[in-house]
Amino acid sequence: MYKILFSLLLVTVISVVAFGNTSHASEAITKDDVTLLKTFGPYKFKTKDGKWDGKVVVPSGGADVTVTVRNLNFYGEPLVRLCNASSGNCTGFGPLRQPLLTRTFTDMLPGTYYGDVVTGVVTSSGTISFDVR
Repeated sequence: MYKILFSLLLVTVISVVAFGNTSHASEAITKDDVTLLKTFGPYKFKTKDGKWDGKVVVPSGGADVTVTVRNLNFYGEPLVRLCNASSGNCTGFGPLRQPLLTRTFTDMLPGTYYGDVVTGVVTSSGTISFDVR
């Protein structure tokens, strides 16, 4: 009887440790020299699939959000925008700065935003992350 209970407990602990966070995205909080930095992602995405390409939460007004895209196969100039989850309002599309494929949106209002990456007429995939300062 004790062997069965111990086995079930062991399987449960191993499952929680190995599969506790099944999300492809993570939220990490680190402290840099200037301000508190929250990182959301990385999220895997594919353009032209009708889905948002990642999510970021801006906790207070006036925050800057830096979008970083990696592993992107693209043709032309990749663009990114942020769309507010509540209002549906979006920033304008802006170019991702090369070679690091980053763009910073300044003075964002508090709220939840979705990222949207476009790469022209070609379907592309990659990962996206958001740094909030």
